[in-house]
Amino acid sequence: MNQNSYHYPPQQNGIYYHPQQPQQPQQYLLQQQIKRDKAHEMTEILTAGLALGAALIATLVLQVIGVSFLQLSGKYELFEKSFLFQHSANIIIVDVIGLIIPFAVMSLLLKNRYTTPVIPREKVKFGVTVSWVGVGLAICMGANFLTNFVIQVFKQFGYELTQFETLKPNSVFECILMIFSTAIVPAICEEFAMRCTALGALRKHGKAFAVVAVSIVFGLLHGNVIQFVFAFIIGLILGYVTIVTDSVIPAMFIHGLNNGLSVFQDILAYAINSKNTQDLIVSIVMIAYIAAGVGGLIYLLVTKQFLPKKEVKQPKPYKIHFLRKLVLLIPGLILPFAILIYLTSKTIVPIS
Repeated sequence: MNQNSYHYPPQQNGIYYHPQQPQQPQQYLLQQQIKRDKAHEMTEILTAGLALGAALIATLVLQVIGVSFLQLSGKYELFEKSFLFQHSANIIIVDVIGLIIPFAVMSLLLKNRYTTPVIPREKVKFGVTVSWVGVGLAICMGANFLTNFVIQVFKQFGYELTQFETLKPNSVFECILMIFSTAIVPAICEEFAMRCTALGALRKHGKAFAVVAVSIVFGLLHGNVIQFVFAFIIGLILGYVTIVTDSVIPAMFIHGLNNGLSVFQDILAYAINSKNTQDLIVSIVMIAYIAAGVGGLIYLLVTKQFLPKKEVKQPKPYKIHFLRKLVLLIPGLILPFAILIYLTSKTIVPIS
């Protein structure tokens, strides 16, 4: 005798069966998947912020260790007085150890997040490269004017903005070394850290978001208000150029030639005694940069190379707002940002 109970489920024609559960609507399942995908991307942004913050902390720690080593070994006085030692130490401690190593490790940890090569290196036509370099340099000149305006505003309120001053060259050899230590090496190392590893890690979450976020980091990394304002603005164009061209080479040239202008001024001061002549030559170079920017912009607009290429891809069924993405980065960046903001604040001193 068949009996339907807890121990004996219902039978039909002698075959046990379980009542089917009502199927969930397809739309509901799709919505749940969208929610999971959105939560997953938000988690990715959060972990990218943690990794970026860890790289920044490692940068600061390694630089502190380097300076501490100089102090403990009795070489810090030599660092302050010797041009050769100071600029060589800056290359090793600040650029190679302080930037290349932490951000290279970060890129290895996040290697599955990159949708493009860690070092973007698409072939860019010579004319396009020259045009972007010109545009970038012209924006650098504009950023210089804006930075000077910020300096004057602080002065009106009784404060002076200071920054670390390196020793000036007194020989041809020192001039050559300064080109490497101030223009070439920082352009390579900083672009690798910012526009390669950091930008690449965030790029999949939105190009504009990645460019702005990395530019903020780039500005604070310089540790003073003067360079923060300048570096943030320049970071925007360097990131944009890298996104548009899918190559970091134009950004490196812009960075190097911009830094090279300050090197050029120091070399002129060594080679020419007349301050008026120095100022005249520098003014001519700055005008040339601006002219190159205008010409480059016209070329890029005419050849339709100014805007990023439209990518044919499936749009996401959800949206994470720009500001929310920035907020998701904050937990990982709180500590390094607090340290960098503190260091930056120490460069603001009352005018005596």
